[in-house]
Amino acid sequence: MNLHAVKDKLSAALGATGVTGGLLRVQRFARGPRFMRAVNYHGTPPEHREALDRQFVYLARHFRGVGLADLEAFLATGEWPHEKPGLMVTFDDGLRSNHDIAVPLLEKHGFVGWFFAPVAFIEAPPAEQAAYARSVGIRPGAIPSDGRVAMTWDELRALATRHVVGCHTMSHCRLHAGVPEEVMRREVVDARALIESRMGREVPVFCWVGGEEENYSRGGARLVREAGYRVSFMTSSGVVRRGTNPLQVQRTNLECDWPTHLLAFQLCGAMDLLHAARRRRVNELTAS
Repeated sequence: MNLHAVKDKLSAALGATGVTGGLLRVQRFARGPRFMRAVNYHGTPPEHREALDRQFVYLARHFRGVGLADLEAFLATGEWPHEKPGLMVTFDDGLRSNHDIAVPLLEKHGFVGWFFAPVAFIEAPPAEQAAYARSVGIRPGAIPSDGRVAMTWDELRALATRHVVGCHTMSHCRLHAGVPEEVMRREVVDARALIESRMGREVPVFCWVGGEEENYSRGGARLVREAGYRVSFMTSSGVVRRGTNPLQVQRTNLECDWPTHLLAFQLCGAMDLLHAARRRRVNELTAS
């Protein structure tokens, strides 16, 4: 049995016995509403539309959507004038399925979407996008007949009027310590200049590629700061509080076909504890 299957069975049992719900209530009691979380999705294909809708029903019951201005104000002041904690719903890879399927559901349930685009993927003609799609786990049969898997710049520009668009490197590059300086600079600094030129607006948000500890580096963090990003996202599961480093906003992974008991388990604090040591090491590595 693989790790996901084990987690699914465990979360179902904990949900059925009330443990997960209890942990969610403890988390809320301990912190009140003055905390935020960030979650990340990948592909959201049409066959999982109903499952994703159910997930957003659950998330809207427990959280309130957060935009960029909300996040920056909260980090600076700790003020959050709402009864529910905040939630940033993020999507990696600039996928067309996020635009077509997830966006209408986000807006239906009152969430702001955060969309992180690898610039070269958006730039690539549809005939060249299938190879990238396979590299992030999209099955060949799920690729649209016209071959276009990525959003277009027009779609991203339209999204940016209501949601948040960020940079996910130039070419979906993992910024581990072995990446040469000139490559990292292209992936972080040059990517911001290019995405801003295409978007016609400031793009102050960055998202690291790959949640594995080895895919963070001191050099990558230095270039994120040098490029002038105000916020960057990582994936080591932790709550966002006043004083959280805005360049170390941690996310918890979700997938669009998961049952709600698994969502609840991911968000109840168990993943924060599981990833605590890794999160601490990553934060120390990328702090300066």
